[in-house]
Amino acid sequence: MKEAVFPLVGPLFVFAIALPVAAAVARLVLEAIERLGRTHGLHAHQGLRYVLLVASSGVPLVWFISASLHQAETGESAPVCIATHAHEALCPEAALFALALVAIAALFAAPRLLREQLASAASTSPPARRAAARIAAVIATRPALRDLRGRVSVNDETAVPIATVGIVSPRVVVRVAFASALDDDALAGALHHELEHVRGCDPLRYFIAWWALAVNPFGRWLLERELSRWLLAREVHCDREAVLDGAGAPALAHALVTAARPFTAHTHAALGAADPATLKLRVELLLAYADRAPHRCCRQPALRFALAALLVAVVLPHGGGTHALDAVHVASEQAVSFLTAR
Repeated sequence: MKEAVFPLVGPLFVFAIALPVAAAVARLVLEAIERLGRTHGLHAHQGLRYVLLVASSGVPLVWFISASLHQAETGESAPVCIATHAHEALCPEAALFALALVAIAALFAAPRLLREQLASAASTSPPARRAAARIAAVIATRPALRDLRGRVSVNDETAVPIATVGIVSPRVVVRVAFASALDDDALAGALHHELEHVRGCDPLRYFIAWWALAVNPFGRWLLERELSRWLLAREVHCDREAVLDGAGAPALAHALVTAARPFTAHTHAALGAADPATLKLRVELLLAYADRAPHRCCRQPALRFALAALLVAVVLPHGGGTHALDAVHVASEQAVSFLTAR
């Protein structure tokens, strides 16, 4: 029975203590960044903001998984097993602890990954085929949209009017009714916006941020505002890049309002996803671009830095020791012993 204590109780320490503490630290750092960047606008330090959102939960979780696998592979968990069980024996607890963490993380990730895969399916109804042909014609007549050739699907019942989906290979999914409601210029504006999401691998970028906070419910509560701020900055960035690539600012604003009408109560990572205040801000910025062209900024490799931080967390236990994992192991044993002794 003692061999099951650490794999069962250890994850509770990780998810109930380690991840919330890391999120609280990230919240303090992000608030300091916001005070420093208050005079620089919405996009100030957005790359660093994204890295901290991901690292606050992702780095501790990945570190614990890597450290436990390292202990299981090298046998370095033997000393703590001897200390807690008073004899030297086969100690698979570290591997089982890693398996428990991976299983919990996978349970959070799998449904969203499945939805992303299913969302890219194209409809074969006559209206969908007509809409697809029209979209292909719009793309063919605008060289700036050439990267979207073969990467747009039309669906009768997609959850949002238009969105970029696909963790591995991003593509744009358009609802038939949304395409039919727009003229060619507005449709092109919407496609320009989504093209920036495709170029930025945003489905992967959003998924990593969502996953990092989904496995840390208390951390998500702490960092929800920061995540919403980052998402808004990303959408505004895509609006700006769309205009710079040739989309008409008023046309894109029209597409944005049209897409938002049925979805003003929820925020999604898509063109038409916004609460009323956010929608108003984005439309005002687009209308301002009609009078004064925007300039390029904020092309930060935030996704690469976040992945690099996770990679460092994987490698670190193999050279920096696993003392924090030993502390969780011992604390799990002592907590159960204390509760069962009463």
